[in-house]
Amino acid sequence: MNRRIWTKIYAILLVALLMAGLCCVALLAWNNGLNEGIFALAAIVLSLLFAPALHEMGHVALAASAGMRLEYVKIFCFQLQRKKGKLRFSLCSPFAPDQTQVCPKSGGDMKKRAKLYTLGGLIFEGAFTLIIAFVATLLACFGINSFALWGLLPYCAYLFFLNAVPLEYPSGKTDALVYIGLKTGAPAEENMLTAMEIQGRLYAGESYAEIEETVYFSAPQLCEDEPLFSIMRYLQYRYFLEKDDKEKAADSLNRLALAQEYLSDTERERIAAELVYFHSLNGDLERAQACSKVCEAFLRADEALSKRALAAYCKAFGKDEAVAQLIAQAESLLETEQNKGEANAERILLSRLA
Repeated sequence: MNRRIWTKIYAILLVALLMAGLCCVALLAWNNGLNEGIFALAAIVLSLLFAPALHEMGHVALAASAGMRLEYVKIFCFQLQRKKGKLRFSLCSPFAPDQTQVCPKSGGDMKKRAKLYTLGGLIFEGAFTLIIAFVATLLACFGINSFALWGLLPYCAYLFFLNAVPLEYPSGKTDALVYIGLKTGAPAEENMLTAMEIQGRLYAGESYAEIEETVYFSAPQLCEDEPLFSIMRYLQYRYFLEKDDKEKAADSLNRLALAQEYLSDTERERIAAELVYFHSLNGDLERAQACSKVCEAFLRADEALSKRALAAYCKAFGKDEAVAQLIAQAESLLETEQNKGEANAERILLSRLA
């Protein structure tokens, strides 16, 4: 029996156990009176938000302890996303997978730090599940049935066991599988560590070209449908771009363009903007114009990349006054950029357009 079938069986079994647990709590509470039934129902509903929040906060807390900065967290229908250095709250689809994204503030000792960040959700979820079960059992021994606690327990336990086994669901890998990949040096996790190392050194102040080329190619090659493929290719593109090696930069950018079916909408827009920039540098105005139509909204955004792409585009058309204005706007945006290495890299590219 292959791994996918085992994964389906395990997921179905967990859902069945979850439903059985919820039904048992609801029936027992109802048999103890209307008030207990209401408490149990309220706890069950609360657990749908409490359990995933607990899991993601575990990732956030242990990532912070490992010297990482929160970039994005999504819990149920709420999300926090860092924009212009500040975390912004907004609503989102409750059907999208919950997740946490962080950025290291420095390089070094990345495997240990990544392991800690990966296990954060399991540690928090497991610890609180045990505490809830212990307190509820202890109260029951004294004849006190706390259905508020029993109502929280099934979904907390479900999320813990969902992530505690090394499996890959359609929504992605479990924390346990990522941890094992980090421990054994699996290709995807090796690329993850390399990307985090580069991002950490960028945040600390090094530009792309100041990081050794060997770092960019230290991890195994990945297939195009792997999420880390696009991240590593983009980092390599920026390295070669800053080095002014246009041939290798073009190769990395073209590989990204060919893999666009596996990219998110945001990634596609960023790559299209880079294509506008690159084609403009090469004087290929027809392709630059075609790519600009794909990322019109992104090019209007207050981002240094958007201003750089537009500056290159205007320069290709001989609009020198607009170039100067766009460079000034980009420089202004970079003054508030907390990622110093990224800011330094952008300034280098902007200086070539001035």
